[in-house]
Amino acid sequence: MATSGIVESFPTGALVPKAETRVLNFLQKYPEYDGRDVTIAIFDSGVDPRATGLETLCDGKTVKVIERYDCSGCGDVDMKKKVTPDEKGCLKGLSGNTLKLSPELLALNTDPDKSVRVGLKSFSDLVPSKVRSNILAQAKLKHWDKPHKTATANVSRKIVEFESQNPGEASKLPWDKKIVKDNLDFELEMLNGYEKMYNEIKTSYDCVLFPTTEGWLAIIDTTEQGNLEQALRIGEYSVTHETRNVDDFLSISVNVHDEGNVLEIVGMCSPHGTHVSSIASGNHSSRDVDGVAPNAKIVSMTIGDGRLGSMETGTALVRAMTKVMELCREGRRIDVINMSYGEHANWSNSGRIGELMNEVVNKYGVVWVASAGNHGPALSTVGTPPDISQPSLIGVGAYVSPQMMVAEYAMREKLPGNVYTWTSRDPCIDGGQGVTVCAPGGAIASVPQFTMSKSQLMNGTSMAAPHVAGAVALLISGLKQQNIQYSPYSIKRAISVTAMKMGDVDPFAQGHGLLNVEKAFEHLMEHKESSDNMLRFSVRVGNNAAKGIHLRSGVQKNFIDYNVNIEPVFFNDKETDPKDKFNFNVRLNLIPSAPWVQCGAFLDLSYGTRAIVVRVDPTGLQPGVHSAVVRAYDTECVQKGALFDIPVTVVQPHVLESDQNTPVFEPSSTRGDKSVEFQPNTIQRDFILVPEKATWAELHMRITDPNRGKDVGKFFVHTNQLLPKQSCRKLETMKIVAVGSEQEATLAFKVKSGKILELCIAKYWSNYGQSHLKYSLVFRGVQAQNPNAYVMHAGRGIHKLEVEALVSEDVQPQLQLKNAAVVLKPTEAKVSPLSATRDVIPDGRQVYQNLLVYNLSVTKPAEVALYAPIFNDLLYESEFESQMWMLFDANKALVATGDAHSQTFYTKLEKGDYTIRLQVRHEKRELLDKIAETNLVAAFKMSNVLSLDFYENYNQCVVGGRKFVSATLRGSTRVLYIAPITQERLGKANLPPQCAWLNGNLIFPQDEAGRRVALHPFNYILNPAEKKTNTNGSGNGSSNAASTAAAAAAATATAAKPKAPATPPAATSVGNPAAGDGVNVQSDAPVENGGCPASPKKGKSNADDYAESLRDFQCSYINKCELEMAEKIYGEVVAAHPKHLQAHLLLIQNIESSQLKAQLPLTFANAQNSITQDAGEGAEKQKEDQKKVYNALERIIKLADKVIDETDSDGLLAYYGLKNDTRPDAAKIKTAMDKQKNNLIEALTKKGIAVAKRAVVDDAVKERLSEINNIYTEVIKFVDATDSKAIQFALWHAYAHGHYGRMYKYVVKLFDEKRSREHFEELAAINGAQGYEHIRTVINRMIVTSYPSSFRLF
Repeated sequence: MATSGIVESFPTGALVPKAETRVLNFLQKYPEYDGRDVTIAIFDSGVDPRATGLETLCDGKTVKVIERYDCSGCGDVDMKKKVTPDEKGCLKGLSGNTLKLSPELLALNTDPDKSVRVGLKSFSDLVPSKVRSNILAQAKLKHWDKPHKTATANVSRKIVEFESQNPGEASKLPWDKKIVKDNLDFELEMLNGYEKMYNEIKTSYDCVLFPTTEGWLAIIDTTEQGNLEQALRIGEYSVTHETRNVDDFLSISVNVHDEGNVLEIVGMCSPHGTHVSSIASGNHSSRDVDGVAPNAKIVSMTIGDGRLGSMETGTALVRAMTKVMELCREGRRIDVINMSYGEHANWSNSGRIGELMNEVVNKYGVVWVASAGNHGPALSTVGTPPDISQPSLIGVGAYVSPQMMVAEYAMREKLPGNVYTWTSRDPCIDGGQGVTVCAPGGAIASVPQFTMSKSQLMNGTSMAAPHVAGAVALLISGLKQQNIQYSPYSIKRAISVTAMKMGDVDPFAQGHGLLNVEKAFEHLMEHKESSDNMLRFSVRVGNNAAKGIHLRSGVQKNFIDYNVNIEPVFFNDKETDPKDKFNFNVRLNLIPSAPWVQCGAFLDLSYGTRAIVVRVDPTGLQPGVHSAVVRAYDTECVQKGALFDIPVTVVQPHVLESDQNTPVFEPSSTRGDKSVEFQPNTIQRDFILVPEKATWAELHMRITDPNRGKDVGKFFVHTNQLLPKQSCRKLETMKIVAVGSEQEATLAFKVKSGKILELCIAKYWSNYGQSHLKYSLVFRGVQAQNPNAYVMHAGRGIHKLEVEALVSEDVQPQLQLKNAAVVLKPTEAKVSPLSATRDVIPDGRQVYQNLLVYNLSVTKPAEVALYAPIFNDLLYESEFESQMWMLFDANKALVATGDAHSQTFYTKLEKGDYTIRLQVRHEKRELLDKIAETNLVAAFKMSNVLSLDFYENYNQCVVGGRKFVSATLRGSTRVLYIAPITQERLGKANLPPQCAWLNGNLIFPQDEAGRRVALHPFNYILNPAEKKTNTNGSGNGSSNAASTAAAAAAATATAAKPKAPATPPAATSVGNPAAGDGVNVQSDAPVENGGCPASPKKGKSNADDYAESLRDFQCSYINKCELEMAEKIYGEVVAAHPKHLQAHLLLIQNIESSQLKAQLPLTFANAQNSITQDAGEGAEKQKEDQKKVYNALERIIKLADKVIDETDSDGLLAYYGLKNDTRPDAAKIKTAMDKQKNNLIEALTKKGIAVAKRAVVDDAVKERLSEINNIYTEVIKFVDATDSKAIQFALWHAYAHGHYGRMYKYVVKLFDEKRSREHFEELAAINGAQGYEHIRTVINRMIVTSYPSSFRLF
């Protein structure tokens, strides 16, 4: 076989690149300095110890991942509850299942009381959503698909058979045939419904924990059957280094905290952390694919929270840092931290998280490496970290080499090495340098087993940072073995001064250059005795203590002098020997790198702060960005490199004229067609001062190269404006745009007038070929100029807008309000100390929480976003370390979780009541006390958008007359008016209760592109809700003094002691099981005679009023008293008012609530069957109880018959058959007839349920079916079976017929009214009765997850 042209060796060395940074040279020269004796903490999404290359160190025996923690709390299980197993080893788990410990397991338990701890854990957020989908798909294939498809086919077959035997329209079938057809249809609907919801099902497992001689042992009942001998058992990772598979995908480990009160189950919220670890320290059989430091140990610190996808939280970061401090103090030193995580902060010169990061570096000597971010190519896009208050971290940008392009990206040809287009750029917003060095930012490395893949390609600064972390591990490994003292400062200084500066690469992306490990080690060796190795130089500029100088505000026309404070700070400064501080002195030569930056040439610096003045004179600088640096050299050892830098960045913008013409920016070009040449990764930056009144801009691009045809260039467009105290993401556009020669590409984006805009266009790094791009930027604008134009207070009446255009603009205003905000006030705020082991920062700095509780009522299904305004959008820069909230339904099931950036994440909520618990953490208790009144905002998406009209004339606005639609604005101001929203419209909008304001967007331009981007957020403040006054009246309609006196007399006479009612007197809802079977009882007195009544009686005497009032008062207590007293009151009422039918119904209700346990059909039937089969000790008592139930049912039937017999059902049907009632008192007659009908329906349904239950007790359902049918046919003469008045009996009727499809339909309807565990259990029983065990299993899982015993831990 011909092999011409085939290369038989793969460039494996570039899969996990190391040659670019001289790592391979270093290891060849120093093979023993391979990371041994060094530990790297990976702050990430979790590390899989089973992943290829992460099992052991180079000796093939020693475990590589020595500790594994989930610092987020996502894996925590509350294990406070202790249970003692019975003599058989059985105990009740929190799922409700009986758990059985084998004799072997019982023997392992060393608890003095032989008790065990129990908990319950949902596993849905321990893995990424994609893996969760794979797990579900696999389980569905194994256990669901076959039985479900068989069941669906069988039901479909029965439907076809029925339709063939009963041709014609279903609506014309007789009732008995129709219920058969309905049953089959509903059964198919049930099967299809469960098929659709399968992927939403979450699995929770019982957890058992007890101490052994080998430490804590956790048992997780993954069998869901309670047989703990077959369950997953696992010891603490720090003791056993055990990981166990929950299924084919997910492996876990565990830790135990707070003396067993918390079980921490460690999973992984994404593959990211494992990939990162593999780059830093992977150890493979092939050295080509090794990580940078293959013999370094790993400590996995999960900071990504699975409840938030995988975002980091303040809690996780502080716990991770606390654990690092603890390990360092215990002698199990963490040498390096890699953090390939981060966000963008609104400011970086303060913040609790950043302060603790500095403490880890400055006090504990840990070298902290952080990814710079993937948010370029615009400037000032470095993330936090590394952009914190001190430049104590090593920030890393991402580089791609020609070898990587071939091996990792399968590119057809090599391009020159460069940084990736998207890597974040310096300077930090405060002028500091965030990117220290750059390193290879892509690798094909190991990933967790749950991905079902050995390795994957990932790229980003996330991959560049662990390369540097591994390189630092190599340096430290060598220094330790040579007993050379070092500090994070000497390490950072060495890699900075020895990095390889790349002349053709964007200077803002590479920091000091490409990492060179070999040179860095040589530098450390050469200067190992230097006195400054153990100190850093704090550089603080101006009053804000900025890390550098950054001028980016308007045109700079004058020089500016900056006060810069320089202070030497020793490592672990507070514990440094005072003699070292006294003896310290260094004489510096200060060298500016550009002539427009000036300062004194020399500085004599002892221990203490010295201030210098740095003059920046940008007056001669052309438009664009200009950078310089003041470097400080030790005059006694210049070759050591700069001891510190003062970075300076100045932006001079282009200024456009816009008096009469639309302002347009075009770049300068030497080409005739005014185009700019772009090679792969060419970056063109233009800085333009946005004209006043401009609100959006349009970028027009076209390739000018001839004969390009349909060939397009791939351009990364990034626009950015920096706003005060806001992150770089607040006003930016990022988009990859395909640009060709045949058609112009256009991109519109929002701008803010008076601020400098960076227009950054880059040809994507992997886009081959040369392109000539002609582009221009057109500014347009129209906006309201008057103060507070975009906030309207309903209470102030007419709202005025003074609208002006940039030059000339067609306007067609539109104001749509889409969200309704409800302000929630805390019902509880409690400050308490957190864990005494996990949440104590050394030494003894206890972290406290303020746990704030809020209540939210959702009156109809809605999409809701929750956020705490004072903490919103703050994480690293926040004064507090956490602001996590969790939303729970009425059953304490977790519905949603949010943190620092939750304002844009909406959750679909069903109707119901919810509890929100917000946790804020800090070590200073007094600060937590100050936020006890923190508000939470619930933003509801409105189902119907409210659009407001505009008027040009004030009076027309007042009267709702002629509206303003559109016009052309030229130069002058156009005044528009908006009228407040009427109460009628607000009422129809179905706003949530206690709504405080509405918000949406106000749009002015008629231009389509402008309408998409030039959006002005608009708030409409509602008037405070009016307090409703209660009318003085009683439920029975009498409110006079006589009735009150009569009631008092009656109460005295009967001396009744009422029970506390579960519901208001004589009124229960369909979803309330306390009412027996949930049929409504009318609170109004029924009509006492049958048939169609004439006009109500007139001219009643005071004695009649008294008698009726006394009767109604007595009736109100019949269903609330103890049964004996109720019988007495009932007897009195019936004796005095034999035709008062309501008394019978109220006594039925009392009997149901006191004598009968509220149970749905299958639950009731199963309970009765167990009594029949039980022959144990309690059998006699059970039979006595059964007899009481039977007698109660007999009594209910007799009482219901009294109502039925006294009611003329034919007369009712005749009345409701009337097309029109023309009698003068028709409305009153209708009211009376409705009451009579409802009482009859209730009596029928109560009787029907009692008859069905009695038949179950007698085991004679078939024999009583005819009687049940007769009652059913009477009921459906008046209401549908699904009506709330009849549905409970319809459910029993379906049970009597064995119609499980109908039962499903009725239970689901009841469930929609009120979600209860009983309804879930009945659904499980329905499927069990049909033989659908696969569905029953799934429903049981839903029950466990939906009804936890307590709120989830933070």
